Amino acid sequence: QVPGEKELTDIETRIWNKIQADTRAAAPVQRLSKRKPKYWLIAACILGAVLTIAILFIYDKKDIDQETGLSSITIPNDFFEEVNDTQNIKFVTLEDGSSVQLYSGAKLSYPKKFSAHKREIFLEGDAFFSVKKNPARPFFVYSKEIVTQVLGTSFKITGKSGKIEVDVKTGKVAVYENNTIVHLDELQQKSNGVIITPNQKVTYYQQERHFVTSIVDQPLPVKKEQDDQPAKTDFNYSEVPLLAVLKDIETTYELEIILENEKIKNCLFTGDISGEVLFNKLESICLAFGATYELKGTKILLKGGKECARN
Repeated sequence: QVPGEKELTDIETRIWNKIQADTRAAAPVQRLSKRKPKYWLIAACILGAVLTIAILFIYDKKDIDQETGLSSITIPNDFFEEVNDTQNIKFVTLEDGSSVQLYSGAKLSYPKKFSAHKREIFLEGDAFFSVKKNPARPFFVYSKEIVTQVLGTSFKITGKSGKIEVDVKTGKVAVYENNTIVHLDELQQKSNGVIITPNQKVTYYQQERHFVTSIVDQPLPVKKEQDDQPAKTDFNYSEVPLLAVLKDIETTYELEIILENEKIKNCLFTGDISGEVLFNKLESICLAFGATYELKGTKILLKGGKECARN
């Protein structure tokens, strides 16, 4: 355990008392001659070495805390702790009705009752969250060096080797560095973090302290919060302009598609891509028009494409 300031003071006092006692036993200080050992110099060297080792140990501990992240955060003593030591998903329901799916090896710390102004929990490992919407009480998840802040949404946090990922299923979240662990200057605080929306994810690289946004590995249709209507599932087209097809996909998955070749936007598409996942839909469209697609951050770029008679 790292000695505190009081403990270091006590250690220093005991060392000095011991040195003075040994010195007096060997020879009175006032009778020392140049030919006799300089006990005060020996004592100073010993004390300096001890204090140097103690200080270095404290600073090493601080660095370790910044690497592990969560160990540097003080979790309130009255928080409950839920650990999933099984191979199955463990379900936890919070007092506001929000739910958490803890994956194997994950640990969640949470209060019996949230405060009146905000909801805070602490996570180690992987978990999926479904958060009840309450703008008056924003929801914060502290996970190592980052904080995920939401009003009401569903998202997943995954801790991998040297990086942390946050994937958004519904709603909108802000992800930023935790200033209590990673100390930021005023300029860094202004540009700290990113905002991501459905089917987007952010990866935080811990060593580089760098955020990278992208599209999730398997985008899903997004249910609209403003109504109870299910997401669009019918993507069966007969001679429909390509631009209209792409707009349907954009609306369904809430992702932006950029058409590089404007000359093909009115070309007609015929085909049933209803049962396909997003990337297979795009493959079918590209095959029909001789185009290709690339993921550019959180956007999709449709490149090339052969011209058609209708422009």
